[in-house]
Amino acid sequence: MSVINTNITSMIGQSNLSKSQNALQTSMERLSSGLRINSAKDDAAGQAIANRMTSQINGLAQAQRNSNDGISIAQTAEGGLNQINDNLQRIRELTVQSANGTNSENDLQSIQDEVNQRLEEINRISRETDFNGTRVLSEDTEALTIQVGSQDGQTITVDLRTTNAESLGLANLDLTNQVRSADLSEIGGDGSELTAAQAAQTVELTYSGAEAGELDLLVGADGNLYAENGSEYYLATYDSTDGTVSYDTTADAAAGYGAGSGASTFVDGNGDLVQLSDANAAAQTDTSGASTFSVYQDQTDGSYVVSDGTNTWGIDGTNNTLDLDTGEVVLTTQDGTANTLANHDQVSSGNVLDVPGTAAVNVDMTDINADLEGTNTLMEGEDGTYFVRNENDGDTAYYSATVDAEGAVTLGDLAPVDPLASIDSALNQIDSFRSELGAVQNRFEDAITNLSTNETNLSAARSRIEDADYAVEVANMTRAQILQQAGTSVLAQANQIPQNVLSLLG
Repeated sequence: MSVINTNITSMIGQSNLSKSQNALQTSMERLSSGLRINSAKDDAAGQAIANRMTSQINGLAQAQRNSNDGISIAQTAEGGLNQINDNLQRIRELTVQSANGTNSENDLQSIQDEVNQRLEEINRISRETDFNGTRVLSEDTEALTIQVGSQDGQTITVDLRTTNAESLGLANLDLTNQVRSADLSEIGGDGSELTAAQAAQTVELTYSGAEAGELDLLVGADGNLYAENGSEYYLATYDSTDGTVSYDTTADAAAGYGAGSGASTFVDGNGDLVQLSDANAAAQTDTSGASTFSVYQDQTDGSYVVSDGTNTWGIDGTNNTLDLDTGEVVLTTQDGTANTLANHDQVSSGNVLDVPGTAAVNVDMTDINADLEGTNTLMEGEDGTYFVRNENDGDTAYYSATVDAEGAVTLGDLAPVDPLASIDSALNQIDSFRSELGAVQNRFEDAITNLSTNETNLSAARSRIEDADYAVEVANMTRAQILQQAGTSVLAQANQIPQNVLSLLG
């Protein structure tokens, strides 16, 4: 059919030419961008999958950078610790030098001056060692959490800690006034025991200097004093000024007591003072001048407190011992002579462990707390300064201690009075900290290796989804170009078809 208003052949040619042109544009876009998916229309599902993979890949890349920062932080901290270690080594060398008995006071002071400067340098390093504004060794140092993965919870913690003279236990290091065994008295005596139970308490007090003879002294649960002579019990008084015990034989003040728990007799001037349990505390009367004993109770914070009444008593004798199941209190003079300790009050201010003259006080305490294991002895020197001697597995160390007005014995900042042991402990702390930092650096390096592997594998998976295959795209482009040329030629010829109608008019 010959028509001129509608050129169907031309329309078909135009349509095919448009398709080939679109195909050519797509191929050229993919070849120029390198991506098979340049927009969602290219592959909607593939675009969504590739986008999620891109998020994970970016997270893994950033996690690797974070891990490198973690390594840098650990290296910075370890560098500071290395400098602190060098100063500690020099301080230890000076401490060994100071222990030489040939040093004069001026020599010791010169050594102490350098030690002080070294300690100040340690404090300066602690204050000024930082990474990107974050202090890694100072007092405000906190553990840092480093994100080492693309998901929540994938972290590594760098455990930073304060490292200065105080935290190392060297803040009060004094080489000019070291504690020697000659400064503290070794305490002797028979020793005795005090057992404190929930339902009853037993007190045994041993002392010398009393008249020879046989006598049982009983103390009720409330502290009232009684004397036993055979099967009879009498109210007794104790004179704190001269250490004598007296009782009235006409007053039966403790009928029904029986033999009494743990009672013993005076033999050659040595005897025990026993506190009966509450179950036997019948028919007791108050006594002027009677002794009331207190019990040291172990506290979780490392202190001992006095409970169950006051403790005002005086003892006349060579060795005067009050021994607790948690420790021992020994009162004696250095020359072994008798000494009257009138009004020895362990809970009143000003009289706590007050021993006149050259006497010393020794309080043996076991298991003060978990931080100071072994046998611990509270010792008071002639100047009234208190120390704790710790003996554990054959090692001996000295620490400062305080005794407050209420009789509580508390370890302070563990300021060292045994310098070599304290410095060795500080060096061990530094070594331990550096080991932890070295271990965390290795963790970061392993994390980086794993992150890199994950990133590579995930990138390969994404590439297979969204990257252009150049072999395919070049072939598609060539095909589209040929179709474009053919379509253009065919369209030109199709447009000439209506002119054939003119020959019919001729």
